[in-house]
Amino acid sequence: MKRERKRSTLPKSEARRRYITIGEHVALEQIQQDAKLLAEKTIAVGPFARLDANLVAARDGKTRGALTNVFGSQAAFQAATMALALNASDWVDQVEFPALDDFATADEWFDGLLIGQSARGPSHGAPPAVDDGGLWALWLSAVPYGLWSEEVSRPSLDEYVRWVARLETIIKQALDHFRLALRSDTTANDLACALAGMIEGVWLNQCLSTRHPTDPSEPVSTVLRRSGRLLWRGAIQPLSTAKRASAPKR
Repeated sequence: MKRERKRSTLPKSEARRRYITIGEHVALEQIQQDAKLLAEKTIAVGPFARLDANLVAARDGKTRGALTNVFGSQAAFQAATMALALNASDWVDQVEFPALDDFATADEWFDGLLIGQSARGPSHGAPPAVDDGGLWALWLSAVPYGLWSEEVSRPSLDEYVRWVARLETIIKQALDHFRLALRSDTTANDLACALAGMIEGVWLNQCLSTRHPTDPSEPVSTVLRRSGRLLWRGAIQPLSTAKRASAPKR
């Protein structure tokens, strides 16, 4: 005897909310399943899985066969494109910091650094471009798969370590140039990690708006400049103060 399914007695609004919640859970499970497949074979996920080799070849005045000759298949081409977005270390190596000699004070130099990092990131509404901001946004689309896939998380972390190392180096150079020191409970690596996290956190806002999220009268770069200023001033002190603090008491 066929068993009849019970008709839902929930109000329509509650039923919608229930199914949406279930849908969100199923979407996460699908990402988890796809992420686990990456450990078994190289596959493209997220937007990379929709990358059409025909469209790519046409941009170069060729047919899909041209890409197949180079990569072997569309799937291999998709995976190779994703791999570049997951670890764009070459772009990290090309980042230029403001010259220390161009600024009278450390605060002015650091503000210039933050302005440059905001400009380097994504910009809401900007046309698609293969640059730092565009590649970061592509990487962001694959980040959820990193929850369950070492194939995604490993190259992303390698790039992060490289980026923090560059920031740590320029921070040490700036401290020496402007005769400053870090507070006793802070290291250059601490400051570099905090700065790297702050930059990418603000880049999330830059994906969504060109204005300050809570103060529309200001550009979105103000978020990074003001927050970064607090971070910088809380971490440093004059070199003379640091020497007095470390001197043995008589």
